[in-house]
Amino acid sequence: MRRGQQFGENISTFDVREAWGMYYNNFMSISLGKKIVKWGKTDIFTPLSRFNPVDYTFRSPDFEDAELGNLLGELIITPAPFFRLSLVASPFWNPSVLIIKPITLPPSMEVTLPEGLRTGNGYYSWGVRGDFTFSAFDAGLQYYHGPELMPGLSLVSADYTNPLQPAISVEGVPYIISSTGFDFETTVSPFVLRGAAAITTPAEEKRGNEEIPFRQVEWVAGLDWTPGALRITAEYSGKKVMDFYEAPYDPIIGVEPDMQKLMALFNTPGFDPVEFTRLQIEAFNRLYNNQLHEYYHSAGLRIEADLLNGRFFPSVTTVYNFTSKDFTIRPVIKYKPSDGVTLSAGYEHYSGATGGMYDIVDDFMKVLYFAIRVDF
Repeated sequence: MRRGQQFGENISTFDVREAWGMYYNNFMSISLGKKIVKWGKTDIFTPLSRFNPVDYTFRSPDFEDAELGNLLGELIITPAPFFRLSLVASPFWNPSVLIIKPITLPPSMEVTLPEGLRTGNGYYSWGVRGDFTFSAFDAGLQYYHGPELMPGLSLVSADYTNPLQPAISVEGVPYIISSTGFDFETTVSPFVLRGAAAITTPAEEKRGNEEIPFRQVEWVAGLDWTPGALRITAEYSGKKVMDFYEAPYDPIIGVEPDMQKLMALFNTPGFDPVEFTRLQIEAFNRLYNNQLHEYYHSAGLRIEADLLNGRFFPSVTTVYNFTSKDFTIRPVIKYKPSDGVTLSAGYEHYSGATGGMYDIVDDFMKVLYFAIRVDF
């Protein structure tokens, strides 16, 4: 149950995040229902998380509150003490909520974003993961096939009867990917070292499909260090965009149009304004998915403390993308006056280069918040 204000509107919701049943014995377990399944050992950057949609507009001092879960079945088999095999399948697509959802659009532009469980041909997903556990070293290998959690924006229509104020309709749609990944975790005292790598390939061709991203390879390296009451997590993330080519036009959202350049384009013989709009939407998808450049490099840092005998928990999390210049920082203070009651206060700050993603969302995503949480 959640009550309060978000983006200037009163909210009162009752959501079931998880509700599932399980049968298990010493060899296997079977669970079915609405469940949050997390794959991957890394923390700040999670390229292996394929079954865990997120509402990126959700306001909460707890990162996990933004996780939506999905209706799925999970089979876990443990044939040996050092090996566990997980199989997950879902007939539904429960898309993540894009961070641009609250954005104010021009009156002539409409963007429809999907929310909630979706059914239909091609919406199912499945994955298999093997986890190996050895002395001071854990590793995992996985494969996923199904719709990407993040919807892609696709052009529905573009009416240029009035070229100065065209009527543009855009919708968020699913697209199918295959993803193979590997991760590990090991202890090198006093640090816990983690790493991950994944290659993601869309099922459809990129060219001519504005909602389809490029193939990409991602990698993450990080560590945990726990000196006393502090816990420090640091991670680096890199990305290589395959088959890369430069976007011919600026993204359709976030960049103030240059009227002189637009007039020159419209006066060019053979210019197709609808194709121009489609390519602008493709550029925005690339901006959102961090694919405007061939390589991306990011770093994240989280510092947490456990004080006053487990009652006071200050923390700060920050992420900076060296390529896009997107920057976010989230300081949070939590206090537990009694069992089951948590008082929280925090701040979220977003900033970025002009026309970048965090430059677009900073007006409505920056927030100072207070929360009271009761667990029972």
